[in-house]
Amino acid sequence: MKKTLPQYLVLSGVVLFAGCGGGSGSSESQPPAIDLGPLSGVISIESGSRIDQDTMDQLRFAGASPASGAQTLPASFVLAGFVSSRNGSYPLLNGQLFSYAADPVDTYTVPMGPGETVILRNFGGRDGDAELELRVTAGGILYGADGTAADKPSVNVTLDSGAPERNYSVEVSVASGGGPARYVLVKAADGQLDSASLDWPDHPFLPGQAIVTLDATDSGTMSSLATGMANAERHLGGSDWLMRMPAQASSRAVSATQRQAETLSWVTQLRQMPGVKDAVPNYQMSSMQSSPVDEPLYGLQWHYDLINGPGAWQLAPAGGESASVAVLDSGLFSPNGTTAWHPDLDANVDGGRDFVDNDFYPEDPGSSVGASVFHGTHVAGTVAAVVNGEGIGGVAFGSTIVPVRVLGEGGTGSSAHLIDAIRWVTGQDANGTGRPLAGVVNLSLGGLPRIQALEDAIAFGVGRGMIFVGAAGNSATSTQSFPAASPNVLAVSAVDAGGRLASYSNFGSWIDLAAPGGDASRDGNNDGRADLIWSTSAVGQAGQFVASYTGLQGTSMATPHVSGVMALLKAQKDTLTYSEVRALLESGELTDYPGSRNDQLGYGVLDAAKALQANLEGSVTILSPSPSQVSLSNEGATSATVTLNQIGDGSISNVVLTENLAWLSSNQPTLENGRYVFNVSLVESEIEPDTAYRGDIRVTYDDGGTQRSLRIPVIAQLISDEQARNAGTHFVLLVDTTPDDDRFYWAEAQVAVEASNGSYGFRFESWDGEEPRRLNEVSPGDYFLVAGTDIDGDGIICQPGEACAEYPISGLREVITIEEGQSLSDLRMTTSFTRPTISAETPDILPRPGFQGYRLITPERDSARTNSDNRPRMTQ
Repeated sequence: MKKTLPQYLVLSGVVLFAGCGGGSGSSESQPPAIDLGPLSGVISIESGSRIDQDTMDQLRFAGASPASGAQTLPASFVLAGFVSSRNGSYPLLNGQLFSYAADPVDTYTVPMGPGETVILRNFGGRDGDAELELRVTAGGILYGADGTAADKPSVNVTLDSGAPERNYSVEVSVASGGGPARYVLVKAADGQLDSASLDWPDHPFLPGQAIVTLDATDSGTMSSLATGMANAERHLGGSDWLMRMPAQASSRAVSATQRQAETLSWVTQLRQMPGVKDAVPNYQMSSMQSSPVDEPLYGLQWHYDLINGPGAWQLAPAGGESASVAVLDSGLFSPNGTTAWHPDLDANVDGGRDFVDNDFYPEDPGSSVGASVFHGTHVAGTVAAVVNGEGIGGVAFGSTIVPVRVLGEGGTGSSAHLIDAIRWVTGQDANGTGRPLAGVVNLSLGGLPRIQALEDAIAFGVGRGMIFVGAAGNSATSTQSFPAASPNVLAVSAVDAGGRLASYSNFGSWIDLAAPGGDASRDGNNDGRADLIWSTSAVGQAGQFVASYTGLQGTSMATPHVSGVMALLKAQKDTLTYSEVRALLESGELTDYPGSRNDQLGYGVLDAAKALQANLEGSVTILSPSPSQVSLSNEGATSATVTLNQIGDGSISNVVLTENLAWLSSNQPTLENGRYVFNVSLVESEIEPDTAYRGDIRVTYDDGGTQRSLRIPVIAQLISDEQARNAGTHFVLLVDTTPDDDRFYWAEAQVAVEASNGSYGFRFESWDGEEPRRLNEVSPGDYFLVAGTDIDGDGIICQPGEACAEYPISGLREVITIEEGQSLSDLRMTTSFTRPTISAETPDILPRPGFQGYRLITPERDSARTNSDNRPRMTQ
C-alpha cells in the first residue's frame, strides 16, 4: 500500500508539498524526509468570511486602481473592506511612513429577500475617522440608505415586507474628502451578529485589584494567598473576596500600561493557584447616559404618554405606595447645608447607603471635573418623584426610593462596589435586617463583562422575590453589557419619541424590552424639540448647586421607566416574582407586543397600563423555549434539543407540536423531569446549498382553560463555501510577548500567505546566523504566534475590522517556545473578523486594555535592525 504525505497548502503562492504519491514505487518505500522548519501549520477561515476585492493589499502595487465592477457575495457573509476618498499618508509610526490610495466606493451584488438586513460597521482609520454611507438598490429603486457618524458607527438597511426576492446592489461609500476607513459588512442568516463582537474586549478595571472566588472546601487557600500572592482587602460575602496585589508582586511599574499588564498577569497566576475557583479583575462600570441639555421642562414629558402612563395611573391611583425601589447609581443630590434630598424626591426616600465613601449618606457631590450630571437623581426622579404640585412626578410616584451609591467621580465605579451593594440590598450580608430592602432594583449602569460573583449576587435576590432591571448600554452594538445581559435581569433598550430604537442604544438577542430613553438627534413626535427625558437634577448657581430639572438621553433613562412599572406591579401584588414577570413579558402582556420578538426592542415598547391590567387579571403561566431560536448547519449542529420551561405556577397540559417545516424532522414534546422536551434535526436533502432557510415551529398548549401557542424560529444552512472562503492576505507573525509603551507587539519573524482552498498554510525557517536575516527566519525563544490582515495598509494587523488569529485560540494566547533543533508542526488556528467576548461560554477571556495590534516588519529590517532599546522597530 502506498503511503502519502499530508497535503500542505500554498505559502505566498508557492506550493510547498503535495499529497498523493505517484508512480509505481515499492509498497515498502518510505517518503523522503521533509524539513518542516522550526514551526509550521494551517489557519482555517471562519464560515462566510469574504474580503473586499480592492483593499490596500491590491492597491499598494504600482499602477493598481480600484475595481470597476461589482463583487458577488453569497446569501450570508461577513466581509471586511477598505474605502478612502483620497490618496494620502498616515501619521508617522515610529518614524515610518505608510501611504494609502483612493477607493471611494465598493459595490457588491447580494441576494436578499423581504425582511433581510445588511449591516455596516465603520472602524475608521489612523488618518481620521471618515463617515460612510450604506445604500441598497435594485432596478434603479432605492430600497434603503443610512450613514455612519461619530456616535453611530453601525448602521443597517432592512428590506420591507413588499420587497422582491432578487439580487440587490449594496454600496459602501465614503463621504467626500473622507480619509481611509476599515469596515465590516454583514448579512447573517439571523439578520444580526447576535452577541459577537468586532472589537477586542477592553473593559476598564482597577489596577492591582481582583475579585477572587475561593474553594470553600479548601481551608488552606487563604493562608496560601497570604504568603505573598494576594492581600485580602474585603469579604464580599460567600466565597468571594476583594484582593489586592501585594507590593512584592509588583515591579513598581509607573505607567498605567505597565500597571494594567501586571494586574492581568497577577490575575492569571491567581487562577492557577490550588483552592482558587475563579479570579477576575475588579472591573469598572459606568452610568448609561449622555450629556445634559438645558431646555425648559414643562410640557416635554412625552415619554409618559409613550408608555401609556396616564392609563396606568387610573389602575394604580396610589402610584405604587407600598413598593420600594433600590436605585444603585451615583447617589442623590442634597441641597447645601441640609441633610434633605432634592425637594421632588425627599418625601419618598428611605435609608440608603454609600459604598463609594463607605457611609450611610449616599449624596452625589457632583463632579470636580467637567459637567455635574447628577445621574442618580435624574434616574430616581423618573422612578418615584413626588406628586406635589411642583416639578415632575415619577412613574411610581407613591413608591419608596432606597438610594445606594456605587458610582463615584465621572459616573464610574467598581464591580466590587456593585457586588457589595447588591448583597446589602438583597439581605445576603449583614444589612441589619437579613431581608431584602427593596422589591425592585434599578441598574442604570453597565459596561461590565460577565462576572460570576455578580451573577450569584443577583440570583440570590431573584430567589428572594426581587426584580432587577438593567440598562442595555449606549454603544450601538450587539455586544452584551452586564449586568443587563444577565438572564436574571430585564435588559432595557432605548427608543425615541417615535418608538424607534435610539441611535446610541445597544441591541441583540439579550434585549428583553424597550422604554423611552430619548435621542437628542431626533424629534420623533414632531413637537419641534429634541427627544430628551426630563427629570430631577441640580444646576450650579452662585457658586453652589441648587435643585433643578434637566433633560438627558440614554438607556439609563429608559431603565427607570421599567423599574417604576415594576414597582406599580409589586404594589398590586407583593408576591410577584421575576419568573411571573417573564411570563407576562413573553406572553406579550407588558409591552405593545408586535407578535414576535426582535433584537432591537425585545418583546416591544413598555405599556404600563397593559401590564397593570394583566397583573390584575391574575397569574399567567406559559412555556418558554430554550434555545429561543434554533440554528442548524452542516458546519455546526445538525440537530438540537428544545426544552420548554414552564414560567408561572399554573397547570400546563396538551403540549403538541402542531406545525413543522419540510426541511426538519422532529418528535412530539415529552415530559422529562418536569419539563417538556423535543428534538429537531436538519434534513439536508431538502435544502439547497448556501441558502438561508427560515421558518417557525409552532407548539400549542393549554394553560388552565386558556389555549396558548408559541413560535420558535429556526434558521438552517447547508454551507458549501469552504473552498471559497477568503479573509484576505494574512501576515503570520512570531511576536515579542511584551508590548511596548504604545501597546504595540513587535514582529520578530513574519511570512505572508494567501488563501488556498479555504485556508492558509505557513512555515517559518530557522535562522542560520548569517546576515541579512530573512523575514521568515526565527531564532530560539519565546513568542506569541498570531496572524491577520492589514487591509488599510497602515503596517498593523488585527485592528478592529481586520481578520485575526491567535494560537491556540483568539483571546487566549499562549507562549510558544522554539528550541534549537525542535520542530513544531501542524499547529492549528482559526482566523475571523469577530473577536472573543467575556461570557459564560468564555469566562477565561481577559480584557485587552488599549490593544493597538501587531506591528509588521518592513523591508528596512536589514538596514534599521534596532534602536535605542535594542528592539526591532520595523513594519511592513
